Amino acid sequence: MKWKNTLLAYENDINNRNLWEWVKAHTSFMKPLHRYDGVLIISKEKIIFTGEDKKDNKVFNFEISVADITDIYYGFDEVFSRWEDRAAPWNKPLRLKYNNGRGSNTIYLFANFHHKHGMRTSSNKEVYKNLIDL
Repeated sequence: MKWKNTLLAYENDINNRNLWEWVKAHTSFMKPLHRYDGVLIISKEKIIFTGEDKKDNKVFNFEISVADITDIYYGFDEVFSRWEDRAAPWNKPLRLKYNNGRGSNTIYLFANFHHKHGMRTSSNKEVYKNLIDL
């Protein structure tokens, strides 16, 4: 399964966002809070994200084993709250917690981010169901 125009942010990116990033996330034609923009690929064995670090203008690659995922959550939480994004109820972030061998990490995704009828939306619900099925 592959989703283009996927947005990714680590928990640390959300916690350390600046005022300009927050303002952009609250503007309808802009994207939700994120640091990385690219393509998400999910197979039975792993999750791969290939794209660009928008903050440092560098290539960014991310890969984790599906077996290392410890939690999958579709919705807002204490880190990526409704306050952090001008989001409608149908454009919720997808949170993945995983172990990387050195500890636990958390990422937030908006898979296939796009505008539909002028509203921001993504395929996160579909990705969530696919990951739960794995």
